[in-house]
Amino acid sequence: MSGGGELRPFDRVAAVYDETRGMPSPVVDAIGDAILALLRETSAEPRLLEVGIGTGRIAVPLAERGVHVTGVDIAPGMLARLREKRTDIALAFAEAARLPFRVGSFDGALFVHILHLVPDAEATVRAALAVVRSGGCMILGGDDRSPGHRDEADAIIAAAIAAVTGSVDGSGQRFDRGLAGFQTVCDEAGLSVDSRVAAEWSSATSGRELLDRLAARTFSQSWQISDAQVPDVVAAAEPGLRALYGDLDRRVEFARTFTLRSARLGS
Repeated sequence: MSGGGELRPFDRVAAVYDETRGMPSPVVDAIGDAILALLRETSAEPRLLEVGIGTGRIAVPLAERGVHVTGVDIAPGMLARLREKRTDIALAFAEAARLPFRVGSFDGALFVHILHLVPDAEATVRAALAVVRSGGCMILGGDDRSPGHRDEADAIIAAAIAAVTGSVDGSGQRFDRGLAGFQTVCDEAGLSVDSRVAAEWSSATSGRELLDRLAARTFSQSWQISDAQVPDVVAAAEPGLRALYGDLDRRVEFARTFTLRSARLGS
């Protein structure tokens, strides 16, 4: 998903975004049902704004459940993929912190994998808060891996990128700032934030798959790598991943959790 000036590169992965960020169908259903339950506390036919809607990975299942979804994004390639899936989702080409909607236009606002990417998480949340009506709901969704094997692999890749490019990966810090930004704005507005697990599942990957994704620069972690630097980064990461996995083609499972943090506006 994307939103905010620095996210235009998301168009480069529009064709593979769903494939590389996909979740099992039961997980998608569980997430959709959990978000719908929050929205239905406000309205039987909720109007939802998703900030950084991307290809509609979350929005499409919600639209299938009868939610009237409006999405904003700045990546036209991502929006084009979404439009291929459904034509009844309203879309606006707009920056996350400058929303073109009237005050109180929606029953809820949703952020999924977006606040750690925008230039100013607090400004983004404040902009959405302004267009959600009284009694509505602010929702932050996150797909979190448990600490362990995959985090070790990510650290190896980050170290390889830093060694070759001199650029330190700050994605972990950005993720924390996104969470903090949501909490800060809710605190300022006097809103209590609740947290619930919407889905738990296991995924698996191999060292070879991670190297292939690194070479293709599928994830934003690798977008600061130039074309000329890619072979060197892959070569730098391979020994560490080989040692971690034992066999680069051995797939290792890791646990994943999708958590919803929500705050309801006073009526």
